[in-house]
Amino acid sequence: FPSVGRFVDVRFMALRREEGWHSSHQGHFGRERWEELRVALERDHEHLCYVNPFLPASEKEVICEDYCLQPSCIPGAYDFCLPSTERQFPVVDASDERHIFVGKLREERHELELRGPGEEIAPFALSEGSSLVVSAALQVEEGDTVLDACANGITSLVLAGGLFPRCPRGQALPHDLQGRLVCNEMVKSKASRLQQTMHTLLPWRLFDVNATAGHAPRVVFTSVDMATTSNAAERLGPYDKILLGPPCTEDKEMLRGSAPGGLSKWSAATAKVNAERQLKWLHNSLWLLREGGVVLYFTRALSVEEGDGVIQRLFQRVEGLFDLQVMPLEELVAGFVPGLSAEPTDWGARIMPDKTSFGPMFFSRLRLLRRRHQGHEQATGFVSLQP
Repeated sequence: FPSVGRFVDVRFMALRREEGWHSSHQGHFGRERWEELRVALERDHEHLCYVNPFLPASEKEVICEDYCLQPSCIPGAYDFCLPSTERQFPVVDASDERHIFVGKLREERHELELRGPGEEIAPFALSEGSSLVVSAALQVEEGDTVLDACANGITSLVLAGGLFPRCPRGQALPHDLQGRLVCNEMVKSKASRLQQTMHTLLPWRLFDVNATAGHAPRVVFTSVDMATTSNAAERLGPYDKILLGPPCTEDKEMLRGSAPGGLSKWSAATAKVNAERQLKWLHNSLWLLREGGVVLYFTRALSVEEGDGVIQRLFQRVEGLFDLQVMPLEELVAGFVPGLSAEPTDWGARIMPDKTSFGPMFFSRLRLLRRRHQGHEQATGFVSLQP
């Protein structure tokens, strides 16, 4: 008879690569739904045109006409048709197939006639819809201090639009403007690209130290690992709202071959490693929140372990330290995205590509009701997170 260790190894090997990926998810979703979901995952990303909220109304009208914009189920986002090549805005960054960024100007239509010199911003970005949903679901308001902990450009644009509704391009910032957006990207090369992208999307005054009475920029950038115990993101807090989407198993990209190695790199162990990191980042984010603040956690992974499992384990880990509340999502999502099928889960909701054009995406909104740990009145930073 084989030893117990040998038996465990055989089972572990069976949950690897493409065969293990299919077996694992078929066991969770059931054979019939998994077949439909697998086909949906193979489809190209469906992009929406998210119109820059800082664009003046006159320029929005031009974009609506040229790109034949039709309102989608997501606020601020539109179905679109590409105009003739000479009337298109040039693509400047398509390194992530979920998000496509365009330049500020095009040759055929003379946007400079509509704006003052130096005031140009990109009129829109193209995005897969679920990124827009989770950004809007955080429900930021003017005056909030917000951390986009894993910023990708699209999320930060949506958050900035909610934070600074009185700051259209080409106008001075209001003297009583409050609030701050901190855009964080851990990888240095991506952080540099993020800064370039945001400077094409937002009015320059939001980055200017001297543009407001407080003499502090309203949008700032950090490049820190959310697993560290002290960093620049901490010093800029505490925060009213945090959007957190840690690295995860990119099932759709792995199936489509757009992730390095594709499904040949998949294993059940990978989900476990990702879930541990996600839990640590989410736990750390609680130390950055004000009491009453909200963190929205999201993941594109299909596995329950990286979705509901992370939230469940968080509640177990923080017992006696924090009082948390899972905020209902079904009514919220139905309210601002009617027609978008969001499935309730034990600890949140998910958007799945076999039911809608977007996803996969799991997300959960958590409110920090109260700190219970000793010395919480002075606590503004992280603590060591030992299991």
